[in-house]
Amino acid sequence: MMAELPPSLHRDGQPVTRLYPGWQASGRHHGPAGLEALSLYHTKTGQEACWWLSSDGEILACHSLALDSHWNSLILEAIGPALQQVSTTLLSGGGPIPTEADLPHEALAPLTGLPLMARLQLIGLWCRASSTGLRILPLADLLKQTEQDNTEDAETPFSVTRLKSLFDTRPAGPHTLACSPFTGRTLRAELTMPTDKGVACRFSDEEDGQTFYLFWPAPAGQTVPTEKTTPFFYYPKGHLLAGDGPFTPLVPVFVLTWLISNPHCTEELRHARPFRLEDYGVGHASSLWEDVKPSTGMSQETGQMPSSFPFLSPSWGRSSLFRASPSRRSQDHLPRGAKHDRATGARHESHDES
Repeated sequence: MMAELPPSLHRDGQPVTRLYPGWQASGRHHGPAGLEALSLYHTKTGQEACWWLSSDGEILACHSLALDSHWNSLILEAIGPALQQVSTTLLSGGGPIPTEADLPHEALAPLTGLPLMARLQLIGLWCRASSTGLRILPLADLLKQTEQDNTEDAETPFSVTRLKSLFDTRPAGPHTLACSPFTGRTLRAELTMPTDKGVACRFSDEEDGQTFYLFWPAPAGQTVPTEKTTPFFYYPKGHLLAGDGPFTPLVPVFVLTWLISNPHCTEELRHARPFRLEDYGVGHASSLWEDVKPSTGMSQETGQMPSSFPFLSPSWGRSSLFRASPSRRSQDHLPRGAKHDRATGARHESHDES
């Protein structure tokens, strides 16, 4: 039996009143630029979809990427400035962390008021239009280009040693630790961002002023990644995204969607604690390799709870934090291949999820 639709819907002048078996409409929502979103779901599989409508009920497209150039322009004009502001000040870490009051809440309201599927589609539309210089690489290609740049020295930014250590990282909530590919320092996650497609963590290397993200995709039908999942690496400031799998181009969409959907994260970032050995009860070098407990006097700041020391990366101990020699830094951290693509404009197209 086919589910009924609101009687006002039509396409090409003909009324549309029914859906295929199993599909049901769950809500109609006002969006930006005079658009409306009709949310649908499958009662057996749980699959979600979104139709885009005009205000008079004309079905314009079954995905935001299928909207014509007229509607594309209107949407980008409506949401582009606000998303660009969040991308520059919050996503990329390009300046001081904004307060929650600094965010363009009013301009973002047409987005944040939409269900998640619709929100992802519109942000994906903007990301595709704005990320023209984004270089997307499989992990093997990134490591290969790094090797060709003769960055075998473990102290070199983006060295093979540092990248392999980075990709060994596994998520552990606010306790996630990663090796910075820029300086080799051990970094503590500033934000943990659970999504329905996996988990992302934000890291900032204060010594080098760089912000990057790791994203661990979850298996199909699940929201939690497996223990052996290798993360994707997203470096917004460097226009670099590395990962394996169909979700790779969607990582910027997932991260930006989470940020605008959780504006309180600005306060978490402002109170985020950097990695400090003493927070984990480590008082002398001989205790590094023992099971240690958290310091009893440590305060519990927003989003950063104490725990026993999390050995998340098998090679985290190679971090320059534990070596006497200073880390060398470069003004341009990207591997040669990625820098070449930025200069020539070569890129891969991003495609949002259906």
